[in-house]
Amino acid sequence: MTESPVNIPVYDGSLASVRSSSSSVDRLRQITGLSRRKAELQPKWKNGELESKYRCSSCNNYLRFPIQFEVCGHHVCSSCLPDIMRIASRCPTCQQPIAKDKIVNDKDLEKEIQNLEVYCTNKEKGCDWFGILRNFPVHIETCGFILIDCLNECGAKFERRFLNKHQNEDCTKRTITCEFCKTSILFENEISHLNICPEFKIPCPNQCSTQEFSRQQIQNHLDNECSKQEISCPFHDCGCEYRANRTIITQHIKDSSGIHLNMAGKTISIQKQLLTLYEERSNEQKKWIELLARKINALEKTYGSQFIWKIDHYQERLQDARTNIKSTLFSPQFLTSRYGYRLALSICLWGDGKLKGKYVSLFICIHRGEYDSLLVWPFSHRVTFTLLDQCEDVNNCRHITCTIKPNICQENKPFLGRPITERNASFGCPKFIDMDTMTKFNYVKDDTIFIKVEVDNEEMIFI
Repeated sequence: MTESPVNIPVYDGSLASVRSSSSSVDRLRQITGLSRRKAELQPKWKNGELESKYRCSSCNNYLRFPIQFEVCGHHVCSSCLPDIMRIASRCPTCQQPIAKDKIVNDKDLEKEIQNLEVYCTNKEKGCDWFGILRNFPVHIETCGFILIDCLNECGAKFERRFLNKHQNEDCTKRTITCEFCKTSILFENEISHLNICPEFKIPCPNQCSTQEFSRQQIQNHLDNECSKQEISCPFHDCGCEYRANRTIITQHIKDSSGIHLNMAGKTISIQKQLLTLYEERSNEQKKWIELLARKINALEKTYGSQFIWKIDHYQERLQDARTNIKSTLFSPQFLTSRYGYRLALSICLWGDGKLKGKYVSLFICIHRGEYDSLLVWPFSHRVTFTLLDQCEDVNNCRHITCTIKPNICQENKPFLGRPITERNASFGCPKFIDMDTMTKFNYVKDDTIFIKVEVDNEEMIFI
C-alpha cells in the first residue's frame, strides 16, 4: 500500500491482483469508507435539495474533503476514493480511467461546502437548530432529538432529550433505594428483594391486629405476643398435650392447676432420679479421667526418658577407633519426652585422649530442639549410663552403670545451656569401663553391644 500525492491511501496493482491476494473477508473489511459515509446523518439543506456539484457521485452524500479527478473534473469524497481506486480505478460519474498522479484536493470547494446553511436532521421532529454545515457535527453530538442507547445497557433506545427521564423513571437497570432497609438495588430486582427484605412490613398471618411488623420481627411476635397464635401449654414438658390460642391458654392454666401440679410433681421426681443417676455416672467418669491422667503422666515420663543404643559390628568399629579411622561413634538423637530435650550419645571404643587403649569413653550432648524455648535451662537432670550384660541368665547379669549429676555453674554453660549452634559440647564418663573388663562376661555378644541411657524426670516440667 502506498500514498498518492494527495495523501489518500490507495492500493497498488490491478483488480485481478487484489482479488488474487485477498480473501473475501479481507475485501469486506477494506470497503469501509463508502459504508461509513452512507450511514452518516445528513442535514436538511436550506434550499431543499443539495446541488449536484456539492454531491459525491459515489456515496451520494455531500462532499467531505472533496477530491477532484483532473482528467474529467468530477469530485468524490476522500473517504470514498480508496474503494474507487481498488475496485475499478474509474470515475463513478463518467467512467473515465483515473490516474493516481492526476488527483488533487479541492480546498476551495471544501470551504464552500462547509459554509452552506443547513437545518438539523431532526427539524421535522422539532429541533430548531440552524447554522452552517461546518457546525453540524458539533450540534449532532448534543442534539436532543438524536436516538441514543441507554447508558445502563438496559436495551432501550430513546431521544437524547429524554435521557434524564429514562434514567430516573423508566430504566429497568437504574439504581434505587429500598424504602424499608435503605439498601441500593436495581429497579429490575426490586420485587425479588422485597420478598427477602428483613425490614419489609407484613401483617400478622393470624390477623390478630392491623399492625404490621418487619419480616425479621414477625417470628418474635408469633412466639411471644400474638394473641391468636396457637401454642402449647407451659406444662407440655410435664406431659400436658393441650394446645390453643394464647388467650385461651391462660384460662386453661387456671382451670387445670391441680392436674398441672400433679404432673409437675411427677416430673420433679423423675428429674431427681435422673439427676442422681447422672451424678453417679459423673463420679465414675471422674475416676476414669483421673486414672487416664495418671497413665498419661506415666507415659509422658517414660516416653523418651530412656534410650537403648545398639552398636553392631563391634570388632570392626573397635579396629577403626584403634587406627584412628573413626575414633568416635554417634547415636541417633532422642527426646526426654514428647516435647522435651533433644539428646544424643557418643562413644570412643578405644578411649578418648590420654585414656586411649585403657578405657571406653562414653558421653552425652544436648542438641538444638524445636521446643527449647519452652524448656528450663540450664539442663540439670541426672543421667545414668548402663552397659548391658547380655547373659542368658538374667539373674546373673552384671550391668556396668555410671551416673552423672550436672553441676550448674557458669563454666558448664557450653555443656548445659540452651544450644545456640546445632549441638553443645559433650559431657559424660571418660572412664566408663576399662578395656579388660569389656572383654569379660557377655557385654559383647554376636559382635554387638547395647548401651542404655536414662534421664531422671522427677523434677522435669512436662509440656
